[in-house]
Amino acid sequence: MSEYRLPIPTAAPDNALAKLPSVFRVQSISRLPLDNHCVLNRAGLFHERASLMVEWPSRKVDVRLGAGCLVSIRWLGRPVSLGGAVRISRLVVLGRPEASLDLFQTIPTVWVKERTLVRRASALWQRLPAHFQHLFNAIFWDSRRLHRYLVGASSLKGHHSCVHGNLWHTLEVAEQALRMAQGQPLACPEVLLMAALLHDAGKADEYRLGYSGLELTTRGKLVGHRNTIIEWIAAAIAHARIALPESHYLGLIHALTSARGAPDWLGLREPCTLDAVLLSAADRLSGQIELMARHSPAESGFGRFHPHLRGRPYVVGASL
Repeated sequence: MSEYRLPIPTAAPDNALAKLPSVFRVQSISRLPLDNHCVLNRAGLFHERASLMVEWPSRKVDVRLGAGCLVSIRWLGRPVSLGGAVRISRLVVLGRPEASLDLFQTIPTVWVKERTLVRRASALWQRLPAHFQHLFNAIFWDSRRLHRYLVGASSLKGHHSCVHGNLWHTLEVAEQALRMAQGQPLACPEVLLMAALLHDAGKADEYRLGYSGLELTTRGKLVGHRNTIIEWIAAAIAHARIALPESHYLGLIHALTSARGAPDWLGLREPCTLDAVLLSAADRLSGQIELMARHSPAESGFGRFHPHLRGRPYVVGASL
């Protein structure tokens, strides 16, 4: 029970109840039968600002309510603690994405223990305009997809090929791209940031853990992460009825799909916006730095070979 650290609120209007977040993520849920044909539901809820255990009886089981889903609490008068849990009326599953909810504030520590990564992601999300925040939430309202986005690797055997590698790489790309865009009037920081947060998001469905380690899924083999994220964007806009400015929509799609040197018959476009150029540069830089850091020698000289580096990394030693 130690992780449920919120004091039990009282009924006073200025108490902790009024200060609680309006949305929580379910960490765990259990159901026990009662004598009068009811079920006692008990759920552990998480938000970055408060975690607590709640319970409530019900005659029917809400099958939508499970670990990972987002919920709001319906209180039952004055909150009372029974056996370490707060008695409530019920939990309401939030089926439609809320535009203003910072999803990174609902990431449990069991998903991402390194909270610095979560705080960096939250700070970037908060810099997005409202329509892009809504789009991001609509894409990742599915807790299983969000979990894969946060936990998965960024490559099979290349850069950031570790747990949380895709999140780590995404944050590096977004932060570096924004630094490169400073003082550049041709850049659109809002589009650039959104593109950076999404540029490898499709890898959440591109890799899976197999018998021999990380491997490509069928979608990864047939579709690839670039096409996957375009599919997710289209579905999210249609499902959540998000109104994006035309210039932002086209700029985002272009930054995510353009490729330098691609033959015309592929139907891809050369990077035409500074945002697309900066995103590509930041993406390559993040990957190269991580690979070189992992394979470089301790002091100076040549490091260990990696095929993606096309030669062993070399470190210039300090001059005497």
